[in-house]
Amino acid sequence: MGPGWVIPGVLAKSARPGRELGRQMRISQGVVDRWLKKVSGMGIRSIICLLDEGQLAYYYEDLPGGLLDYYRRHSFEVAHLPVPDPDYHPEGWQALERSLENAWELFQSLPKPVLVHCSAGRSRTGKVVGYICEKMPSVT
Repeated sequence: MGPGWVIPGVLAKSARPGRELGRQMRISQGVVDRWLKKVSGMGIRSIICLLDEGQLAYYYEDLPGGLLDYYRRHSFEVAHLPVPDPDYHPEGWQALERSLENAWELFQSLPKPVLVHCSAGRSRTGKVVGYICEKMPSVT
């Protein structure tokens, strides 16, 4: 799932850069650059990344400093809220529940628009985006 709006100009969601390549364990800088071009074109200013350390490792080889640093070097404000992927780690659901209020606080503090992403852009991202939408009076 590529970047898309949940609330235009305020909140977007996406899968991680390179997710369309499947379970490939190495994501090239070119793939990340194409994703960032789409995100930049949307006007996104901030990113909340829900990837755990194992998923961030996909980017270490081609992005010195890692994915989060690469986002920052491309002028995005970045918040990292690592949550284990519940599809592979059952404890991820509990960790996600415990992280929701923190995600809301990060969303409030970051420059808008904000993009939230995990790996596939569904489970963790969907839960966080849903929680943010519930907390926003104008959305409910």
